[in-house]
Amino acid sequence: MQKIKKIIDQLIASDRFSMDSLYEKVWPIFSSDTLLADSISSLNSHFSKTHYKKLACGILRHAFLIELVKLPKIETTKFRTRWYSQLQGDPRECSFSDCLKIAHDLIFTLTKSWLNNPKNLEALNLFLDYSILPYELPIDYIDRPIPTDTTIKIHRRGNITWIVNETVIRTLKLRQYLVNPQTSPDAEFFKKVINDKIKVKTYLTDRVLTGDNKTNREKRWEVHPRSVHFALRRVCIGIEYKLITQICAFQGFPESSRNILQQQGILPEEMEIYRCPITLDPLVFQDFKEELMNPTHGKSNFQVGHLNPLKLDDSNSIASGHTPENLAWISADGNRIQGNRSLEEVRTLLKRITHNYENEGLA
Repeated sequence: MQKIKKIIDQLIASDRFSMDSLYEKVWPIFSSDTLLADSISSLNSHFSKTHYKKLACGILRHAFLIELVKLPKIETTKFRTRWYSQLQGDPRECSFSDCLKIAHDLIFTLTKSWLNNPKNLEALNLFLDYSILPYELPIDYIDRPIPTDTTIKIHRRGNITWIVNETVIRTLKLRQYLVNPQTSPDAEFFKKVINDKIKVKTYLTDRVLTGDNKTNREKRWEVHPRSVHFALRRVCIGIEYKLITQICAFQGFPESSRNILQQQGILPEEMEIYRCPITLDPLVFQDFKEELMNPTHGKSNFQVGHLNPLKLDDSNSIASGHTPENLAWISADGNRIQGNRSLEEVRTLLKRITHNYENEGLA
């Protein structure tokens, strides 16, 4: 198996990493392990050739690799191994031998029990058909190390596994329905909003040049686990579900589509018209669609924001951190008013301003 390590190291060291090359050179050696024979046979029987390759690439990607921001400029990310020198002493570090064991565990779990659950199989096929991130699979960490624990690794055997819950399934079914022209009258719009807005704001970090953990467009679950920008994959999927659900509650969203999604249990049964949490103005679906499909450079009236900025992270508040409770669509006016304040601070300010206008007879 040291041959696998040598190949991975060589591929990662190249200027342009190729997942196809990794699959073609590593997977045949890896899958030839006699311990994996039954599991590999099971995967071949469950999946088409296309899905099988996507699944294999995803397992290799999540077991052995990480996308680290390049230092010192913090401009782009690059694939690295979990044993790369930049990770020395970092909780994301993992030896090759342990990565190999993680890959084995993922395959054994998948084929010995996990795929026997029809919902798990359905979710996995939806990921393979409707992924919005490269090599996206329902693989997640079980736990995030507590901030005060500086010894435990996050990428370790026993802490990475296949995870599916009801929110994950609903999110994938929302993707399936909304981006398919046969089911959605606004398929092109939703493809664009998911790729241009939701994917970036939900799954990737902003450019952060201050503090201990500088980052830029890394996957949320691959930044340092003590960073306020960290979030587990399933938490990010929950954010995607919330943001798309809010769009489905925009004023003027096609009622027929909403009714179908509600009848299928994908959207909540009761949905009020969505309002900007700052201005309380309703957000209009047709206005958003027109802006996104015919954009004006540098102008956006519909933005995704943290209700309580990440730098104000408060572990005692449910609306804190990169969580579904703390993200929402915000109007441009609302975003300008909020600035770096928390939602509570903004509302206190607006009430004071309103009170002052009333006292002066200007309301």
